[in-house]
Amino acid sequence: MRTITVLSGAVGEHNAYTAEIRARYETELSFQLGGKMIARPVDADAHVRRGALLARLDDHDQQLAVDSARAAVIAAEAELSRARTDEARYRDLLERGLTTQAAYVAQQTSAKTAQSRVEQANADFKLRQQQLAYTTLRADTDGVVTRVYAEAGSVVAAGQRIMSLAQPSELEAVFDVSESRVEDVRGNPSVQITLLSAQGPTLAGRVREVSPSADPLTRTYRVKTTIYSPPPGLQLGMTATVTLPTFGKVPLISIPATALFQKGNGPAVWVVKSDNVLELRPVKVDRYESDRVVITEGLNSGDRVVTAGVHKLTSGQKVRLLGEPNP
Repeated sequence: MRTITVLSGAVGEHNAYTAEIRARYETELSFQLGGKMIARPVDADAHVRRGALLARLDDHDQQLAVDSARAAVIAAEAELSRARTDEARYRDLLERGLTTQAAYVAQQTSAKTAQSRVEQANADFKLRQQQLAYTTLRADTDGVVTRVYAEAGSVVAAGQRIMSLAQPSELEAVFDVSESRVEDVRGNPSVQITLLSAQGPTLAGRVREVSPSADPLTRTYRVKTTIYSPPPGLQLGMTATVTLPTFGKVPLISIPATALFQKGNGPAVWVVKSDNVLELRPVKVDRYESDRVVITEGLNSGDRVVTAGVHKLTSGQKVRLLGEPNP
């Protein structure tokens, strides 16, 4: 039976989390109408300027619609010109008493109708021109293309993601915390950020946002931290360690993750009593680390805990111990 003897103590004076450097503002870009994408001149990791062409749809149908709308405008303006000429001629006839008031009013109505048709044709022409412009996807700001979701030749729908554009001018460190530590994060707005890939100075930052609800799969809370004065070499996707200070030393016990046993809705561990009989003891987990678990309640210094085969044991079982050094 593999066991360890646990010792209580202050498990660090800070909480450290692995974070990823991301842009505070990242936009998912898409076309405002559907069609076949015939070009996508940029790839992921491309640096683009505001107004740069990112992708293009086949615009043949939209160009035909623009030509048709332009012809409709010309026809409507010609009809308006004829109606105005007739209105002027009937006004002259009315003044000379050669026509009736009703006939003149009818010509006025025709002229107003023709004017409305011109306005409608112009509005439709502008709409068709706007739809033609929607066949090109351009960057609305300077940034970096972080992800690409569609390739040239694909038929895409309106609103379908084409690519993501991040603004690297404002970066932040993003990490996840368990529900047992989320209040500590909210209470410690000041953080220190250390890059794992660079031997640079520790960066100062602050907690900008803590997700109000846990992720439905991981049950962790997303935390976003603003970086004060980021160095020039800081890039998207870098890995960093975010350290939050803790106030006071809390006696905690760290055990291997393999010692944890799930009992009903809560965690527990197998404790070997003095007579080598097993006892399943509920514990309260402070946080989960890469290969260890930090316990706040349920264990005492000197307790012997089983670290292997915990799912094959039964309460009251007597075991024979193998010599194991303390962790």
